[in-house]
Amino acid sequence: MEVLIYDIETMQELFLIGIYNPETKKYQEFEVSKDKNQLDAFIRFTEIYRDDVYWVGYNNLRFDSQVVEWIIRNHEQWHELSSLELCAKIAQKAGDVIHDANYDVFPEYREEWLSLKQIDIFKINHYDNKNRMVSLKRLEFEMDLEDIEEMPIHHSKTNMTSEEIQLTKDYCRNDVMATFEFYKITTGDTEHPLYKGNNQIDLRQDIFEEFGIPCLNYSDSKIGDEMIKKFYCQEKGILPTDIIKKGTFRKEVPVKDCIAHYVTFQTPELQEFYIRVRKLKLGLQDDFKEEIHFYDNVYSFMKGGLHTENKPKIFEADEDHLIIDWDVSSYYPAIIINNGRYPAHLGKEFLRGYKHMFEKRLELKPQAKRIRRLQVL
Repeated sequence: MEVLIYDIETMQELFLIGIYNPETKKYQEFEVSKDKNQLDAFIRFTEIYRDDVYWVGYNNLRFDSQVVEWIIRNHEQWHELSSLELCAKIAQKAGDVIHDANYDVFPEYREEWLSLKQIDIFKINHYDNKNRMVSLKRLEFEMDLEDIEEMPIHHSKTNMTSEEIQLTKDYCRNDVMATFEFYKITTGDTEHPLYKGNNQIDLRQDIFEEFGIPCLNYSDSKIGDEMIKKFYCQEKGILPTDIIKKGTFRKEVPVKDCIAHYVTFQTPELQEFYIRVRKLKLGLQDDFKEEIHFYDNVYSFMKGGLHTENKPKIFEADEDHLIIDWDVSSYYPAIIINNGRYPAHLGKEFLRGYKHMFEKRLELKPQAKRIRRLQVL
């Protein structure tokens, strides 16, 4: 797959797009400022890298691609504008895009309407979730990059000097290269043991070939949602547009209804905890957190699941101790299937479709692991 890594800066007196080609290891930029107007050159560049190339960015589906698409569609009307008028016009559009995103307004251009194919590693890694949201700056810190730069010039700055323009260009290049580093992690091109060989882009292309789900920029959870929907529709014999979206409205959920009938405890501490949480009722907007101290550990039960609150420690294997990581395959889907749970308004067909997806996943998971091991080797 041929890719270009890119980022844009939209300032009152500067429009800039930085692009890195990993294949040629070449970085180039297109600038519109008081000194230059390279907009037409950029348009010609997009015509060359349009059909078989993917443009990789960070939150680019919601921002960068929207501005670029608007430019591609409207630039022919701007030949009478000066360079600074062009910058101001693009900056105003960028501000509108950001405003719409802040208020959850759907983007003007859907992904399938974009002239340039996009890969958004922000969405793939589910950083568009409000509980997981990570800025590119924070990501640079987490990746332990040498250069972590904040935007040196405010976007509304006027009378920009050549030095300020150069500072912004350096900042843009730094962001492009940071995006490239995270793209490599996303595609498994890293020595980090958690990500090495785990190519999330290839996985999504394989899912599209196997199931026909166009999920290139889907997070793992959204892929799961779409697969559940697909298997349910097959079981029900309906189209996705025919799915009944309205379910049973509840103001609260009794916790006892969320605990399987076979759950029992032997120790007094856990028995007391079990009795206490069974009496609780959860409001739909309530934050839920219950703790138990057990064998020198604190276990917290929250809406996202079970967590331990541990102090930092280092564990090392030696002649007497092994460090073993236990993984239960498809733990939560198995609980749903074994307890026969399904949305009441969707019927038992949902459970049958869900089980079909579960069995298919167990069939394909060992194959995926074997392929990843071969890629690493």
